[in-house]
Amino acid sequence: MYKLLIVFMLILPLSDKEPNFGKYDGSAVILDLNSLEKKIFGSRADERLSPCSTFKILNSMIALDSKAIKDEDEIIEWDGLRREYEAWNRDHSMRSAIAVSTVWFYQELARRIGEDQMSRSVKAIKYGNMDISSSLDGFWLGGGSIKISLNEQVDFMAALAKNELPFSPRAMNITKDIMTLQEQGEYKLAAKTGSCAGAGWFVGFVQNSDNTTVFAFNIKGDGANGLEAKRVALEYLKR
Repeated sequence: MYKLLIVFMLILPLSDKEPNFGKYDGSAVILDLNSLEKKIFGSRADERLSPCSTFKILNSMIALDSKAIKDEDEIIEWDGLRREYEAWNRDHSMRSAIAVSTVWFYQELARRIGEDQMSRSVKAIKYGNMDISSSLDGFWLGGGSIKISLNEQVDFMAALAKNELPFSPRAMNITKDIMTLQEQGEYKLAAKTGSCAGAGWFVGFVQNSDNTTVFAFNIKGDGANGLEAKRVALEYLKR
């Protein structure tokens, strides 16, 4: 399905036209890293929400640098408990797990990382409110204690895109690789969806030749989820 993304490239300057959020309460923050032009749409750029599965981006880097997992292709065996999405009910590597947003896999990574290391890493990059107190293997999910805003998501993604986070270049590069949805020549789209607590996220960056644009989209309302946020974001970005 990602082949459909080849038909567009992000064109700058950024459009002033608001994304089509439709029936959703939507907000978006988009930052051109070359010009530092920032576009903010909607009224919730600073509202902190559960990151949902967008936290898998950070979880991946912490796991790699803490040696909780060897690399993106190491397999963790499925525990045999059947979950709501069939794609989750099998063994996974980090590469396959992030692609289908396998919650149990990243919960296992969090347990391997441990509370002390997780807390230090979250605080080192000032990720949202930096609060992991609710539970080690669920603080990023709906009802969990950690919260992050769209502006903070964009700051995080900008630092990742520029390899300026306090992680090894290997961990950052592997993470950017496994979250890449489309790549052709000098064009790359790397992003992650998130769905929980009645909201949907789509955060990431687009590289095109020598230009990089980072973005965070969030929608709330009936039927809001990460796939809907992704649809809204891609419709806007292709302009």
